[in-house]
Amino acid sequence: MLAMSNTRQGTSRSDRPLGGLPLAWALCFFATLMVAIPARAATTVEVVGASLVLDEGVYGLDADLDIRLPGGARRAIDAGLTLRLRYEIEIDRVRRFMFDAEVAALEQNFEVTYHALSQRYLLRNLNSGEQQDYGNLAAALDAVSTVRGLPLLDASLLKKGVPYSVRVRAVLTLRSAPDTLSWLLFWTEDWSASSEWYEWTHRP
Repeated sequence: MLAMSNTRQGTSRSDRPLGGLPLAWALCFFATLMVAIPARAATTVEVVGASLVLDEGVYGLDADLDIRLPGGARRAIDAGLTLRLRYEIEIDRVRRFMFDAEVAALEQNFEVTYHALSQRYLLRNLNSGEQQDYGNLAAALDAVSTVRGLPLLDASLLKKGVPYSVRVRAVLTLRSAPDTLSWLLFWTEDWSASSEWYEWTHRP
């Protein structure tokens, strides 16, 4: 016969809920995991040379960049991410006893994407709409990092004999992707980078 008792037994310490301990263990686990993961190589972009060139009454930009993408960024492009490169150009008239006067602030935008069907890399000038394709990513990066005679402004806007300060920098982003890759971007590194300003004095 089953005997019942109204005596309540005390709950031992080992039977009690652990409270915040599982959360603490989880935090320790992820902290250990992050330490164990090696640091990823960073994207870098540098303006190694730039100048203004005059052609038929229009000043254009000659510029050379040094772009270095880690392996993860290159694989991300092959998986569908878009590389965008923006050239930022500023031209100011130099004045001795006053702040320099802004003459122009311009942007030129390019993007590199991988077209899986043709297995070609597409380079598009977003300002002009001009497009070229290349058989490998290295060739596309070489093309976007070397510009010659990129039209900027009419020569009549610059006075002869007057000094002008010209600055150029490059901003690279690799963050746009189709919706199917949105979940991947949450876990991947931001491969964006921007160069220092490259500056020189130009006299028409």
